[in-house]
Amino acid sequence: MAIVNRITRLFTADVHAVLDRLEEPDALLRQAIREMENALAERAQQLKALELDREQLRRRSAEVERSLITIREQIDLSFNAGNETLVRTCLRRRLEAERLQHLFEQRLALLHQQIEQAMPVLEQQRERLATLRQKAALFDIGGGPAADDRGCNAAAVSEADIDLALLREQQTRRS
Repeated sequence: MAIVNRITRLFTADVHAVLDRLEEPDALLRQAIREMENALAERAQQLKALELDREQLRRRSAEVERSLITIREQIDLSFNAGNETLVRTCLRRRLEAERLQHLFEQRLALLHQQIEQAMPVLEQQRERLATLRQKAALFDIGGGPAADDRGCNAAAVSEADIDLALLREQQTRRS
């Protein structure tokens, strides 16, 4: 029975090794990075479109505000002339412009909220992509787990490094 278990384990280990080689982890990692880059570019484009909409809406709102000033002047002129029909027409235009202005303000508030929600999400995606790129760079440099271990050892801090840093800190604080 023990021999059968050992042979089964050897066979399973060999199958796993073959599957690992077939999967090509570096190719899968590159594909994941490409997909993240595409998603990030799409989200950045959506954010840029929202910001463009907001800017256009601000311009239109400013135009309506300028037209409201003109309409108010026309109302004053119509009252001074005593022309009630013209006053009514100007009042209609003023009410329409004020309602349009109110709709613009609501839309601006909505766009502002959407932009404020999209920006942190975009930043998080950028950070995750940067992290994945760093991991991919380590994978590309190393080419295997042994190289990853060397990279970790190179980044490791020894007791001597800590002692030297402590001495430097003490020296700077004395002076």
